Amino acid sequence: MTSVAKTMDRPVTSSWASIRNDLVAYAFMAPYLVLFILFLLLPAIVGVYASFTKWGIIGEPQWVGLRNYDKLINSEIFIESLQNTLYFVILAAIPLIVLGFLLALLVHQKLRFRNIARAIVFLPHVVSVAAVGIIFQWILERSSGLLNYYLGVLGVNPPINWLGEPESAMPAIAITTIWWTVNGNMIIYLAGLQDIPEELYESARIDGANGWQLTRHITIPMLLPISAFVIPLTVIACWRVFGQVFVMTRGGPQGATFTVAQFIYETAFVRFNMGLASAAGVILMLITLGFTVVQLRAMKVI
Repeated sequence: MTSVAKTMDRPVTSSWASIRNDLVAYAFMAPYLVLFILFLLLPAIVGVYASFTKWGIIGEPQWVGLRNYDKLINSEIFIESLQNTLYFVILAAIPLIVLGFLLALLVHQKLRFRNIARAIVFLPHVVSVAAVGIIFQWILERSSGLLNYYLGVLGVNPPINWLGEPESAMPAIAITTIWWTVNGNMIIYLAGLQDIPEELYESARIDGANGWQLTRHITIPMLLPISAFVIPLTVIACWRVFGQVFVMTRGGPQGATFTVAQFIYETAFVRFNMGLASAAGVILMLITLGFTVVQLRAMKVI
């Protein structure tokens, strides 16, 4: 009877231990959940509601239904900002992903001073967007910029007005963004590379696989879960580009670098039309969410 009673007590004890572990886990998560709800979830809900209202920050919001969305669909400025942002995503996202992976492969090699190399490559990531924008304004300046100086040495004349011409302004901002943020993807890919068992490479080498075959058949497939995280994160960040554009060009020249995020900023805090700005924010959120779902389904993650 005693053994039977002990056996009956085990599920209860096990269940209580599981509940206790869950409570401990939620206790550790609580600070983040509180901040997430207060500063992300609730503002997002308020933003969605505000997108259906006419609201000038001061005063009570007035319900207008889908009128803000109708204005945006028929707004040439907003459509142009969408096109400009998509162009930036194409210019920046693909190099950020590919170069991040290649840099991770490079600094993962068992070479001398690789820790110093990792630190040097990651260093730009800690620089503020304002500092990055000012530095690249100087580098890309037409008459006295560092880039045009060296291009002149190579025989490229006349000097290129990188930030003053519609054709070159957005590529210049994309190059700035790549230099500044590619190291973030590098760190994520590097963490994934360090989790790949070395035995897989050793077995493949014994079978006669070369470096390219190791990368193609082991490294890339093993990093698919990492890529499923990096690709949407990079694309979403590119769709939300704002700081470097605001510092370097203010949306110019001739509106060539005017992005959706800048449209939202100016609509909300210059023209004080929070309803229209919120509607633009909801559209931006739906675009990034839609891309993420499609991309994750294509990679068979969901």
